[in-house]
Amino acid sequence: MASIFEKRTIAIVAVIAVAAVAVPAAASALPRTARPAASSSATAQANQATVTENLRNRIENVLRAHEARFDAASALLAKRQERLQVLASKVESLGADVTSVRAKIEESRQLLVQARERERVAAAAMRGVADAEDRRGAFRQARLQVREAVMLLKQSRVKLREAALELRKIAIQLKEAADE
Repeated sequence: MASIFEKRTIAIVAVIAVAAVAVPAAASALPRTARPAASSSATAQANQATVTENLRNRIENVLRAHEARFDAASALLAKRQERLQVLASKVESLGADVTSVRAKIEESRQLLVQARERERVAAAAMRGVADAEDRRGAFRQARLQVREAVMLLKQSRVKLREAALELRKIAIQLKEAADE
């Protein structure tokens, strides 16, 4: 009985060994389909052009949406700045000193101008990513500029909020003084 199992085991190992040697030899003997070098190069260039064009389209879609959101937030902030400026004028006409409020509103305006400029530069940098040699590095730089633009917009909003709170305090003090 033991000899039957040994013979089977030897036979199985022999078949596996023959298959391991014969299959690669047979595969290397098959004819290969050769493509001309120019064809594969042209195909690679066409594929690269397609990839670049798809990347450009994706960047434009994302930029369009981002610019719409940024412009809407920027316009809303500018509108609030104007409203606060009008309120500051009204409070000032009642005899209060609002120079610090006006200074903060002006700081907010300057930050908004800087944010808009940074956003324009970031959009141009983002559009250049598709044609850059180092796309990853160009994207990182563009993304950093976008983040800086958003940060400046947030700082402008914070300055305007500070101005509004200060104007509110001044108005409350003015009302309390009028009530007395």
